[in-house]
Amino acid sequence: CGIGDDDYNGQKAFVDALCDFKNKTNSHIILVTHSRKGDSEEKPTGKMDVKGSGAITDLTDNLFIIWRNKARERALQRVYAGEQINDKDQQLLAAPASVLMLEKQRNGEGWEGGVPLFLDEQSHQFLQTEDASPYNYIANMPKSEYDEAWRQENVTEY
Repeated sequence: CGIGDDDYNGQKAFVDALCDFKNKTNSHIILVTHSRKGDSEEKPTGKMDVKGSGAITDLTDNLFIIWRNKARERALQRVYAGEQINDKDQQLLAAPASVLMLEKQRNGEGWEGGVPLFLDEQSHQFLQTEDASPYNYIANMPKSEYDEAWRQENVTEY
């Protein structure tokens, strides 16, 4: 949007304008930002790690952070490659693939915390458990049920 990385006053003015628009139109705005580079990708970032002006986190009603567990992905690659895995890999595999964290909740005494997520690569949906079935929104049912219904209607078994 043409605001410099170090133009904190410009960033604050932009977020102020978004807040004014939100309040006048009774809408919800999703602003996507990046985190500052941390020491490691091994742990999630927090609201203090959001890149840019402090106004970005100060003025928002809600702050969500999504974190991808890359260490778990590397452990999973070792499993797929047939390599021997150690105790640390076992711990990583037991952890979620991603976490959606609500770091700020301005609406009353609302809940803040994290939700474990697992990406289903075929549907591109985040699921709450690794073995959950993605949802087929066109058929209005879980994919596992849709696959079975489709098979019964379209497959002839001899």
